[in-house]
Amino acid sequence: MGCETFLRVALGETMNSSSQTLVEFNRIDPFLAAKNNLQNLGEQEQRCAELLLQEPNLIIKSSIAEFAKLAKTSQATVVRFAKKLGFAGYPHLKLALVAALGFQVGSKAQSAEELELGIKPDDIMGTMIEKLMNTTISTVRMTRNLVDQEVIQHLIESISSANLVGTYGAGASNLVAKDCQLKFARLGKAAVHFHDNHQALSSIGMFSSNDVLILVSHTGKTAELLTVMREFKARNVKVATITNDLHSELAKQSDFVLLTQAERKTIRIGATVSRVAQLFIVDCLTLAWAQRSWTSAKSASEAASDAVMRSNNTGPQLTTENWPDIGSIPVRVRKSSTSRGKNER
Repeated sequence: MGCETFLRVALGETMNSSSQTLVEFNRIDPFLAAKNNLQNLGEQEQRCAELLLQEPNLIIKSSIAEFAKLAKTSQATVVRFAKKLGFAGYPHLKLALVAALGFQVGSKAQSAEELELGIKPDDIMGTMIEKLMNTTISTVRMTRNLVDQEVIQHLIESISSANLVGTYGAGASNLVAKDCQLKFARLGKAAVHFHDNHQALSSIGMFSSNDVLILVSHTGKTAELLTVMREFKARNVKVATITNDLHSELAKQSDFVLLTQAERKTIRIGATVSRVAQLFIVDCLTLAWAQRSWTSAKSASEAASDAVMRSNNTGPQLTTENWPDIGSIPVRVRKSSTSRGKNER
């Protein structure tokens, strides 16, 4: 059964009476949104989230009054719960829920655990690869639908007027921050990457009020990043955050928030898919900047490529043809050491 057919069967006339498209239904994954926002919900809203996660098939057949009765709360709370997940109201939440279930049916999920595309210890390699692929595709698709073009446009304008761009993240997110810095530098934008919070704080004097700091954090709650953000904002540096949690302290205090949607697993697979989502946002950001500054970005990129090629062509060329003349590795090391010793004397 195709996903659209699944929607029509589950919702009947609701599908025909709505002008929403399937892509719009899928803008936010209700399962991931409920799990990621669980700690930010009130007690009654948490009951709504638990009901959604445990009985999704029951919810798609329930009116808002029936949902409220099942969750032992009011209809107003159900509406508030839906809005906290990012939906316009209960009807949109239900449509997104059906679309998510339809996607999972299309993915041939077989159990509650596999609905999350979780990788089990006893999975064969082919199954593991399939689940990883499905998780990655779903993560990028959901993140794409969360991209706020207006936020990116305003951030690009700030980056264009900045003299310097800084990037920093903690743990696996710092790999993404480094990638962001390398891409901007290759496109001709002055950018620096900080390996840790001490380096970031020690370099704060380089930044002025026109500059931009890009932080990368899946949770938005990392203490080191919060400290760095506060210090840079005290100097009126504009802060942009790539995060999975809109309600995190880091997101709330940032000037620009670029959202991802990836589930955090107990094992490190969570870091894998969250990093994919973050890299997608970085590519959106750097490509948007390259489009805006096409002439200079193209020139800088070509200059970087030419320099790398010249370095590769003129660097010392080691071949196996003259190794017998040079001798074995220990002999070459001894000769090198002896040569250095004579020069030093």
